Amino acid sequence: MRAVRKCPRCGLAIRGYVDECPGCGLDRPVPLPWYVYPLMLAIFLAALWLFVDLESVARAILSVREGFGGT
Repeated sequence: MRAVRKCPRCGLAIRGYVDECPGCGLDRPVPLPWYVYPLMLAIFLAALWLFVDLESVARAILSVREGFGGT
């Protein structure tokens, strides 16, 4: 069974993951689980990989490098 946490402002017992305390309205009285941040990063990287044309980015970077080295 999951432990009941208390709101840091009013001390009301809170169960589960809620956006605000039902007693005082404090935003996010219970912290997000640890796996939310790596999951958000994975979704961001997947979207970046799908929607960005990496070949044109590589061509642009290589053309800039060739522009600096030429005489």
